[in-house]
Amino acid sequence: MVSEGQKKMSFLKRAKTKAAIQYNGMMILAVRVLLAKRLPRQKLKTVDLSGKLAIVTGSNTGLGKAMAQYLAEMGATVYLVCRNLEKAEVAKQDILKTVPTASLHLLQLDTSTLENCRKFCEDWAANGGKTIDMLFHNAGIGCPPSPDNLFSPDGFEHMYMTNFLSNVVLTHGLERFFAPDASVIMTSSPGVFVANFSPDFEKQSTKNVLEPGFNYIKTAHPNPANSVVYSSTKLMQLCFARNLMRKWKAEGKGYIAHAFNPGYAASDFFEKEGVKTSLRKNDLIWWFLTWLKAPMPAAEGCKTGVMLAIDKSKKVTDKAGFLWDRMKWKTSTIDLYDDKLLERLWDRWCTDAGVEWSIQPQDSTTVSKASVDEPVTEKN
Repeated sequence: MVSEGQKKMSFLKRAKTKAAIQYNGMMILAVRVLLAKRLPRQKLKTVDLSGKLAIVTGSNTGLGKAMAQYLAEMGATVYLVCRNLEKAEVAKQDILKTVPTASLHLLQLDTSTLENCRKFCEDWAANGGKTIDMLFHNAGIGCPPSPDNLFSPDGFEHMYMTNFLSNVVLTHGLERFFAPDASVIMTSSPGVFVANFSPDFEKQSTKNVLEPGFNYIKTAHPNPANSVVYSSTKLMQLCFARNLMRKWKAEGKGYIAHAFNPGYAASDFFEKEGVKTSLRKNDLIWWFLTWLKAPMPAAEGCKTGVMLAIDKSKKVTDKAGFLWDRMKWKTSTIDLYDDKLLERLWDRWCTDAGVEWSIQPQDSTTVSKASVDEPVTEKN
């Protein structure tokens, strides 16, 4: 199915428009990377989040920690969800130094396996199933654990599983606990401007294989750099937000999904061995960013994500499912994707995640198979 706006646009004009979007995005990206430290500071409005509950994955450092602190400062109860609980405890204590009254809780989650993600959802239900107002998908990696260990225990490319497929499992498993106006926020990347999907990807599953046009842009074949594969996972988040909004609007639900570009922001991400040791000849993007060493503070890069979670005004919610950058929505290549490609992506993700979750409108009273006989209780 092609949207009405796309029906009015010729193939040649669409191709030119797509090229223009990518070119303009790349130019803006280059300038903002080089000037990251000098960009004007964004003004983040504060609201009273007392009684609200937020889950932030990957919140022991960088953007996740900064988002958690902003939310805590506004009075939200924040769950720091991290793979390493010792590092999460350090982050908690750091936040408490600035916000002594913060309501912070620690939960363990390794987003690199389907089992861990499913267990997290099951444990949330078993421990009371508190209502979730904000879900931040922030955890991510920039390379596999090692060059000879490309695939996760489930057989999926590590970045695809950790950065994105976990988002599908967690959103599906926790949706039944969402508040009526819950926000799902995905930390995307400038990489969305260099990634792209091909409508002819064929495999039913990507287990133990990297597929051109799905896991990475075809022009990078046959040896895609880590930064290229990473960028595809970030574009998937944007497509996921778009699909979620199509689904939820059709079902009459008030949930909101956003993906935002934090820009070139400080993070331990760039200190990880596989990213930090990248060479110019095999991964130009990671090499350049680690060489440049001039990111903006994480507390600046995360502001758009926080704004999207707390601003329920029509001017923001009307652009849910679009890419956001520096508190403004931006045109991206997925604005030209037809419904058929977006639905094919959705079907592939659900197949890989092992969930039955139709993108077609469902009765709002329908209960997912995973939630049968599991009561939903309100947060304390």
